[in-house]
Amino acid sequence: GHVDTGKSTLMGQLLVKTGQIDQRTVRKYKRESEAIGKGSFFLAWCTDEDPEERAHGVTIDCAQKLIETATKRVTVLDAPGHADFVPAMLKGAIQ
Repeated sequence: GHVDTGKSTLMGQLLVKTGQIDQRTVRKYKRESEAIGKGSFFLAWCTDEDPEERAHGVTIDCAQKLIETATKRVTVLDAPGHADFVPAMLKGAIQ
């Protein structure tokens, strides 16, 4: 997906809704993101864990997260959308 289309936010929402991220962590991310003026990015912080990613509000490296249910195991990837970070996206896609 293109830059600034909400890929990380969507992945964060998916992780929260499937119970992979607890509400205490979500509240922590919300507080911390608001403290640096990026309050709407709190769900993206579920995958954008690097301090530089959080400070700039952009995904730099691919993130891999596992979603487990009673019957399924699904690996989701969150990749950068900015053209400068395509090499990182390709690296994550081939893993």
